[in-house]
Amino acid sequence: MSGKLELIDKTTISTSTNNVHIANVFSSKYDTYKIVVANLTSVDSSGSQVDLRFHDGSSTITANYNYCVINQYASQAATGSVSASTGAIVRFFGEIDGNAGYHSANVGYIFNPFGSGYTFASSESAMSAGSIVGQVKFSHGVLRNTNSMTGYVLRNPNRNYDEGTILTYGIAD
Repeated sequence: MSGKLELIDKTTISTSTNNVHIANVFSSKYDTYKIVVANLTSVDSSGSQVDLRFHDGSSTITANYNYCVINQYASQAATGSVSASTGAIVRFFGEIDGNAGYHSANVGYIFNPFGSGYTFASSESAMSAGSIVGQVKFSHGVLRNTNSMTGYVLRNPNRNYDEGTILTYGIAD
């Protein structure tokens, strides 16, 4: 991933929603993409994780067991966990929160979404909850479907996002 970043899409959330559709960003032009999510806040005061689903141009890939994912968490309280699962989502980014003083920084990479093989995703998040806790999260997942993906959806089925910016870059060779 030593290539130049080329901005493909900038999506700004300005109205409350629980599904953010980013369409027509993946193509044969790039093999690797970078996603940056900044200032994402929830209208709810409790923590909210960000799920990722890929889109193939006609439907969002939601069937159970299409995704395999592993998540690793670590916190300043010297606690941590590792979990692996299969299902209908990739829990892509870490906690966001509507409370003042809560912040989250998120970056992810998508590999081979438009090719004929599986699509892979990797992300990392750093979160702080004011002076209470800091946490980092790493996620790695695979979409076990060989269709070409053209976009993605960031979603939370339980809470709405109030604001935020999602940047999608292609990484040129």
